[in-house]
Amino acid sequence: MYCQKTDLTGYVLNAYLTAAEEQTPGIVDQTLANVSGEIDDALRSRFELPLAEVPGTLTRIAAVMASYRIVGAITSVMASEGGSNNEWIPLQTQYKQAVKDLEAVRSGKLDIGLKELGEEPRVDTETMVVTRRPKGLLWRWK
Repeated sequence: MYCQKTDLTGYVLNAYLTAAEEQTPGIVDQTLANVSGEIDDALRSRFELPLAEVPGTLTRIAAVMASYRIVGAITSVMASEGGSNNEWIPLQTQYKQAVKDLEAVRSGKLDIGLKELGEEPRVDTETMVVTRRPKGLLWRWK
């Protein structure tokens, strides 16, 4: 999984998650699993899965996508961005950006700092030692 239930509360109130669970038991876990599967599908051609460490960018993408879909399951307000009283516009905007970011990761346009398949790890062949100049009169001794 790329995010946990607790990551969702940065995008939607816990009350919405609870309401979604009351209407459709298991929806939060199922949505998290579905979003994680989609992210796996997007990453499979570039990275070895499962990832040893999940970058924050992927956690954000997963949390936004899951939050949007969970809220969309319990409200019809998500259907339109029209009107100034639509409280879901920020989440809709974040969702659209998360989808674009996932595509950018998949295509290699957004670097998430992971070693790609077939990429050799970078090994520095030179070593440089940097020290501070000694304080006091010691630097004058030869």
